[in-house]
Order: sequence, then structure tokens, then C-alpha cells
Amino acid sequence: MKNRRLKNIFKTATAVLIISALLLSVGCEGGNGGGTEPPDSSESVPGGVIEDPSEHRHPGVYTRAGELTKDAILDEVFDPDFKITEPLRWLSWFEVDNYSPAMEVMRARFGEPDGKAPVVRVVTGYETRYDILQTQITAGDSPDIFQFEERFFPYGAHAGLYLPVDDLIDFSRPEWDATRDIMSLFEWGGRNFTAITELNNSTALLFYRNSVAQQAGLEDPFDLWEAGLWDWDTLLDMVSHFSVKDEKWGIKGFYIDEAAILSTGIGLLSIEDGLLKDNMYDNRIERAMDMLYTIARGDFRYPYHLLSDFQPRYTEFRSGDILFWNDGPWAYQEYFTKFRAADNWADDEFRIVPFPKDPNANEHFMRGKQDAMMLVKGSTNHEAFRAYTYSLLLAHQDEEMIEVTRGRLKDLYAWTDHHLDVLERLSDPSIYTLVWDFKNGIGIDLSCAVTGSAIQEITRPVIVEGEYTYAHLREEHRPRVVERIYDVMNGRSQNWIDNGWRAQ
Repeated sequence: MKNRRLKNIFKTATAVLIISALLLSVGCEGGNGGGTEPPDSSESVPGGVIEDPSEHRHPGVYTRAGELTKDAILDEVFDPDFKITEPLRWLSWFEVDNYSPAMEVMRARFGEPDGKAPVVRVVTGYETRYDILQTQITAGDSPDIFQFEERFFPYGAHAGLYLPVDDLIDFSRPEWDATRDIMSLFEWGGRNFTAITELNNSTALLFYRNSVAQQAGLEDPFDLWEAGLWDWDTLLDMVSHFSVKDEKWGIKGFYIDEAAILSTGIGLLSIEDGLLKDNMYDNRIERAMDMLYTIARGDFRYPYHLLSDFQPRYTEFRSGDILFWNDGPWAYQEYFTKFRAADNWADDEFRIVPFPKDPNANEHFMRGKQDAMMLVKGSTNHEAFRAYTYSLLLAHQDEEMIEVTRGRLKDLYAWTDHHLDVLERLSDPSIYTLVWDFKNGIGIDLSCAVTGSAIQEITRPVIVEGEYTYAHLREEHRPRVVERIYDVMNGRSQNWIDNGWRAQ
């Protein structure tokens, strides 16, 4: 990725991208709440936050969407009289926001077929999503679109579940300048499968409560981050100081290993020149895992494998017994904002910082996340896919839409201006170099986050259980991963494709 070029391109567009992306971020990386396991619904509390944004129309968004129908891009790409005759069918495990900025643009410009929303949800569960996707494709009842996930790329393209979109969308047009270099990371077989319209904040966030840090006698992590002093060493000092065995823990979350690895600037697996590359012996990754092993062996992390049966229980964070919660912004939208309201937290109580910098790195790397819709094999509604893609693009790049969208986010989820400003900074490649890991893209049987699969077993037990080192787990599980990489790169996995993605 041409990072220097990206830093210039994205500087002015980041605010629009991240504000729009938050409206689609709930549940996009996991079950409800973004974790790898379903949340404990018993912890839900009242708080005045709208539960289902799809039922609530924002007048500012609606008005601006109507104005955007006159945008020159639409006149250049579509015939003036083009209308959608059939809604897009979206196979989704989370609620589809029928009144998002993109949906309002699509509705205003391309119509609402048969009184339905331009995009309709086909319901699936998180853990069964790929089984249902394959079943529907095989049965000749394909949905049209499916949320892009690194957890199934490049294998989804390799297995022929998705269609390339180069012939539908002209990516040489200037409106794609802001994401073209990012999209180049996700090319497969020389084709583009992802029309990336936006960046988003990933699971490399650390949430904390200001009063909890103060009562523990700690410096404010936000102030340290602002001063350029927020790195692994600072994190280790804080979690070791805060942790008291069986009473308090420095950090909890399901993505700590991923955030730590990518803060070094490299992932376990990368795609370079169209080839999967194994980086598991890179010394940067070894250093990150050594740091996490220290945290686990010191009992500085919450042992959710022992105390909550791998459930993302939020009780201890709410009570002040956990210092840092590692997750994505959906955790705030679904849970933390409710705690703020119910417990009357002060305006500056809830804070966000990124996962800290690798002290040996010459820049601050952040785990990247992008949102895109995959066109599913068997779909025949290609023009509606094009219409939705360009509606997303317009909604995410319009500077006036950002203002009304920001207000909608504050109304729906009680985000504050401070929080939104921080999230914009964390997704800005002029400040951070964004990095992706393709470790989950080699097939569900080897990468599923909820079944103890091979790629997860190389890193996650280091921070969760603390019984074995990364070197030990790498030697045990890496051979299966390398074999799959070899199969994918040499096209030797046709039998595996034909029989689905369950292990043979």
C-alpha cells in the first residue's frame, strides 16, 4: 500500500467516512456487540438510546439525500430514467438501517420498488452466515449482497462465492481516488471484488473510565496518547499497577492479540503481489506476543475463559473492576452509552484511546477496517448493486451530509463531539498507517473465531490462557495453515470448495 499517498488523499475525507461508517458498524465484526461470542443480553439497561435505527428517519439526512440526487456523478453513471425494479436482497446477521444516508440517497434517486425499501434484509445468524450463504447459492436462491469480511477473504473469492465487480464499476473515475489504494490490497486473481466506499474504526480501540483511572492513581491514558507517550511499555505499567488477582484486571477483550500484532505494522498473513504470504516467524510478531504473554502470566488480563465462559460480560467494566475494554465502536453504541445514561456518568467519564504504539516502530500502526458489499454469485440484480454502491459513495463523501449524519449519530447513540472527533483521528491515514491481516481469509474451518480453529489457536491462547508461548503454539498449529496457503495458491482445494468450507 502506498501509505504516503494515502495520507494525503484521506486527510479531508476521513470525517465523512467515519461518521457514515458508524451507522453501519453495529455487529459487523461479530454477533451483536461485535465480539466473537454473543453478548449476555441480561445486562441490557434502559438509557434512552434508540434500539432499532431502521425505524427512525432523520429529516436532515432525508433532505440532503434529496439534494444529492442532482449530483453529477449519478448523471454520468446512470441513465436519467433508471429506476430499481427489485430491491437488493442482503443476507445479514444484523439489522439493516433502512434510513441510513446511503439508503435515503438510493430511495430518492432510484425509487422504492413495490413500496419496499431499496434493500431488504434476508435474516441469518452470525455463526451460520456462511452455511446459509452457500446453501442459498447452491439452491439457486442467492441473495444479492453480503457484508465484506476479512474473515472470509480471499477464500470467498477463491471459492467462487462472490462475483468480481470491475465490469460494473469504473474504478478509474476520480470519485474512487480516496479508496483505490486500499482496494488494491483486496484484489484476487487480478480482479476487484470490493467496492470500498468507507473506512471505519476497527477493534483496535481501548475504552476506559476516567474516574477509574484517577482512583487508581494512574495518568490519564488520553493525555499520554496526546503527548505521544502511549506505547506498549506504558500499557504494561498501567495494567500491572491496576490488576489485583481475583478482584481487578487491567484489560479485557476478544481482539487483544490482533490489535497487538497489527500495531507492529504487519499481520500473520498478508497479500503481496496477489499472493498470500506467511509472516508468522517475523520478529515483530514475536515481540508483540511476548508482551501479551507477560500480561497473561501476570494475571493482568480478565480471564474470560474461566470467569464468564467466553461471554463478553460487561459487568466488571461498569463496576470499575476492569481498566481497559478492547473492542470496536459498536460496543459503545450497544452497551456503554446505556451505562452512561443509567449510571449518570459525567460527560468526560467515558474515554477512548487506540491500542498503544509499538515502541520499536517508527510510526503508529492501526488495524484497518473497511466496509464494502460483496456481490454474491447467482445474483441477477446487478444494476441495483451499482445503484447502492454509488449511493454509499455519495453519502460517505459529501461534506454537508457529514453534519446531519453526525447529529443523527448523537441522537441515536448519544455519541459526543469529543468521542466522534477521536474516532475520526483514529481512522485518518495522515496520522496512522492502517494495516490489515488476512489470517482469517483461508477458510472458516481454519480461522473461525468461535471454534478454537488453527489460526486462532496460534495467538489467542497466549493472552487468554497464558499457559503456552507463541513459539510453542506456532509450531503446533502452523503446519495446517501453511498447507492451506499452499492449496489456495496452487488451486488444489477444489474438493474442499465443492464440499463447502467444513474440514474434510
